[in-house]
Amino acid sequence: MDNPKGDFTMNHELYEEAIHSDVLSEKLISQLLESMEYSSISFINWSIEVLKLIRVRIERGDKIKDEVSGEIYTKKSFHAFVKKHFSSYIESQVFADPAKAEKIYFSLEPCKDGEYNLVMAESSKKKVYEWISSLNERFSLVQMISTGIVYIKDIRSNTYQPFISKNGKYCHYNKETGHIVEV
Repeated sequence: MDNPKGDFTMNHELYEEAIHSDVLSEKLISQLLESMEYSSISFINWSIEVLKLIRVRIERGDKIKDEVSGEIYTKKSFHAFVKKHFSSYIESQVFADPAKAEKIYFSLEPCKDGEYNLVMAESSKKKVYEWISSLNERFSLVQMISTGIVYIKDIRSNTYQPFISKNGKYCHYNKETGHIVEV
């Protein structure tokens, strides 16, 4: 597929195939494997959903054949396929008890006109907020790194509220002037 990101129709067709077909087409397998090249939450979630669906069908006794390898999957062989070709996070989401499933973190990346993509973070340690100033013992001003929006952090409860100007607008912190300015 040339542009899987924008091809909802293709994803819908492939999802329907995963629901109904006894053969996993080369196209479906390629789309699932290609989704590993993208770290967008929508691609990861789509892959997990399709793989879970196939797992459930195999567990209930459906005979599902891989068009590429010719293999008819058992629960064990399908698990091995997922483990070999997908991330440990996806494998844990498809096969692990939800309480034991691996956790993954996402960061916000600006894309266009105020929109943001949720993209798989390289580490769980990636900072979300940047400290600006302490207002007193309980409150600090921080800035969300990806958006630049200023928040008030309540240190006791570890909660964040957007800093809203007297005009009811969100604000950015201008590092050069040291001023908080309306967006």
